Amino acid sequence: MRTIELKVYPFDELSEEAKEKALQNYASDAEYFWGDDAIKSLEEFMKHFNCELSHYSINWGEGYGNSIQISIPGYMKDISEIELSDYIKDMGSFNLKTLNGNGDCKFTGLCFDEDAGDGARKAFFDGVRDLYDILYAGYESWYSSCNSDFEYQCSMEGYAEHCEANEYEFDEEGDMI
Repeated sequence: MRTIELKVYPFDELSEEAKEKALQNYASDAEYFWGDDAIKSLEEFMKHFNCELSHYSINWGEGYGNSIQISIPGYMKDISEIELSDYIKDMGSFNLKTLNGNGDCKFTGLCFDEDAGDGARKAFFDGVRDLYDILYAGYESWYSSCNSDFEYQCSMEGYAEHCEANEYEFDEEGDMI
């Protein structure tokens, strides 16, 4: 029998090179922690307008290759400006200067609700009246926020917080134990 001793380090005690290696290993196949919740929020945002997110393909880290398909029922295609205004107002309270939501999170109770609502609200107040364009503006705002969050998750600072919270340990080369 033989015994091998291995020094074990928390992330913050690794050398800079080992931290880079650990981060690269993690980021190469990282999934967005909140991806499922974010998608649910986008689906509920669409339902708020009696529409459906009928297909989606989201690439959180790359920012390209995304696609969504929005199904809009026929009766919603000729929605009046007054009705559209009511849908916008029913998304929750908002700051009149920034048009950003005040945190009501009316669709799922999560912050992603506000991200989608902010984009739709800003498009509406910029004069957009086509429902598809308003929904797509909501999607773009939602995706931008999710992408920023995912980028932080894969940053050195974000990964360090994740490692500390989960008490991950590494060898001196940066390989997770």
